[in-house]
Amino acid sequence: MQKDASKDLAPLITAVTDYADREGAGAGPWPTVIDGLSLIRSRQPTILEPCCYQPIFCLVLQGAKKACFGDAVVTFSAGQSLIVSHDVVLNSRIVEASPAAPYAALALALDTALLRELVREIRTEPTSSDTNGRTIAAGRTPPEIEDAMARLFALTDRPEATAILAPLIKREIHYWLLTAEHGSMVRLLARSESHASRIAKAIALIRRDITAPLKVAALADAAGMSPSSFHAHFKSITQMAPLQFQKQLRLLEARRLIYGGKLSVSEVAFAVGYESPTQFSRDYSRRFGVSPSRDTVPATSATVAAA
Repeated sequence: MQKDASKDLAPLITAVTDYADREGAGAGPWPTVIDGLSLIRSRQPTILEPCCYQPIFCLVLQGAKKACFGDAVVTFSAGQSLIVSHDVVLNSRIVEASPAAPYAALALALDTALLRELVREIRTEPTSSDTNGRTIAAGRTPPEIEDAMARLFALTDRPEATAILAPLIKREIHYWLLTAEHGSMVRLLARSESHASRIAKAIALIRRDITAPLKVAALADAAGMSPSSFHAHFKSITQMAPLQFQKQLRLLEARRLIYGGKLSVSEVAFAVGYESPTQFSRDYSRRFGVSPSRDTVPATSATVAAA
């Protein structure tokens, strides 16, 4: 099945490869001229790295990648796609790539407002799988989505048509995602009163300012839940308690700043909300296995991943 999927995707693989070569795309997520659409290409497997995934749909064109989220391990390869419904911190690595056949994928940011608009229009009803509470899922990509993603990417060569056609194709893709076999959590996210949607609101508040002191009671109130219910649902979706989630975001942002090479370790610590550079260094070393003063940019690194 994978062989057939790769053959069907061959024209899109060629187009993405040509675009990446033309634009000088590196190993990390590379934004295209289409808002919200990125490409990922790597000529070699990568090491397992922590990263923050934002709500996203990723179509794998060639190669394979593995994501570890809590106790779940999800592998997705050519012809398959990954859906991530919330901002989550996980570990991922490219497991299949070579100079002759690089890992290649297209990633489209999910538009929650558009999903909710479509749900109101098509009046979809929850299915039994909608109660699974999954945050990431991979599965076979429907041909309708493959076709729409190909047409969306084709607009990178037609800038004069992008403003008119890109919103229409994105709308079509979001519609198909709501009906996809591995899109149950997208359907939940699209319902404003679901637990998934409420936790997404709380996550947005945390991400708005990761340096601010975290008040779990205030987040629970914003989500319209009791503190105990909020904590349980937050951990179910992110695999972390709220304070742990914020710490992971701080450390990932710190690593980005460390890689930038413009700030001292103490300056980075204060920039991400730590009051003690010593505590920051301990947490950083525990998370990444190396002290911030000795960390260096790996050949393929991305603290915010597209997929």
